Formats: sequence, structure tokens, C-alpha cells
Amino acid sequence: MTTQEYLQSLLSQQSLNEQELEVLRNLRDQIEAVLAELEGRPRFYYGGSYGKKTIISERYDLDIVIYWPQNTNYTVESIYRAVGKQLKKEWDVVKPKTVSWEIPFEGGFHIDVVPGRALAADYREANLYRTDTGTTLKTSLKTHIDTVRNSGRRDAIRLLKLWRERNQVPFKKSFLLEMMTIEGSKGRFYTDLEGQFLSSLTYIKDHIETVQVKDPANSNNSLSDDIPGRDKQLIKRAAQDALNAKYWSQIFGN
Repeated sequence: MTTQEYLQSLLSQQSLNEQELEVLRNLRDQIEAVLAELEGRPRFYYGGSYGKKTIISERYDLDIVIYWPQNTNYTVESIYRAVGKQLKKEWDVVKPKTVSWEIPFEGGFHIDVVPGRALAADYREANLYRTDTGTTLKTSLKTHIDTVRNSGRRDAIRLLKLWRERNQVPFKKSFLLEMMTIEGSKGRFYTDLEGQFLSSLTYIKDHIETVQVKDPANSNNSLSDDIPGRDKQLIKRAAQDALNAKYWSQIFGN
């Protein structure tokens, strides 16, 4: 088996089966039914790795984004709080996060519900409520999805996510990992999985502690600022360990 075939086989093993996909669709339907009771005719979208098609079966969560129209009478904060209150009617445990509400399930799986208010009729951009600062954050789910989907690097991203999970790398911001993989893979052929993977690890090792990765939807939002310095050191060390590995089994454990 060539290296390319080995890496492709890893990716094949990480595809969700139809039963797992059906569970995700049913969960979205449940959440949509609960939140559709709120006034304002919000729209629902898949976000996160499911929306960007970078999901791996090793470990995944589900992001549901819900945007109210720009002409709604509700403030962004009141939207956030109303969504949390409504979710708590259906689920016993609903946890507030920086811009979302988390619904945890058994086995570590959870759903993040991200409420916001659209900035235009096309719903491309929206303001979210930040619980840590009490301010709003302008962002664009569609820009995030388009950036990753159109990068040609989704397979490389999925390999980096698998490396993260199997080595317990504290790279908690998946979108930052995706953006650094896209940047680190520049110049590599889209079909060269090994080259993309190793180049991305090298880029992460060399830049994780210093680079400022900007949100492509809002240059005022630095994605890299959300990772503590200690975690950046651990990420750098893990990337170096992977680059030093003599065998793929030392990286992926099989």
C-alpha cells in the first residue's frame, strides 16, 4: 500500500455512515421545531464541520446556526437569551458558551446552537452576542463555509483533525486548524495528501505561537487569540513529534 492509499483509507474510515447522518438530521429537526415557536421567522443552517464537509467520525459535534432577519425588533442579546430559554424547555442541560448554547449528550457529543441577527436580506453576515464581553461579534457563516469548501484542502483538513484527536492535541478551535491547514498547504498539489499534511504540520509548528490568523469574515476578529499560550506550546510540540515520526502508526496509531 502506498502512502497515498494509506491516507485515503484513513479518510474512508472517517466518513459518517447513513445511520449517523440520519441521527444528525433528526437532531436538527428537533431543535428547529423547538425554536420555530419563537417569533420572527428565523432561518436555520448547518455550521461547523458538517456544513464545511470536514467532519470525521472519530469525534464530531453538530453546529446549528439560527439567524433572525435584519428587521426584527429583537436585540442580538435578547435573541441569544430567548434561544437559551426555549432550549431549556426541551433539554435538561443547556450550557451558555461565548456565542452559542451547548446541548451535551452521552459519549461527549454535543450540539452548539448559534443564534444571531442577519445584517442584510441575503443572510450572509450576522451579528452574534458575546457572553464574555457583552458585545456583538460580526461574522459570516457562509464565508467560513465557502472558504473551506472552495479551498481544495478538505481531505488534508480531515487528516489534521484526525491527528488532533488521536494525539489529544489541544487545538480546540477547529476553524483555526482549518485556516492554518489551508495556508500551510499552499503550493502543494490538491491530490498530494502526504505533502499537504506534512506542510501543514510544519506551518503549524513554525507559526502557531506567533501568527495572527484573521477571520475571513471579519478582519477585526483574530482566531488565534482564542488559544492560550500554554496550549500553543503543546500544539507546537505535538506537530514537531509528528514530523519526527518514522512511521505513520506513530502519528495515527494504526
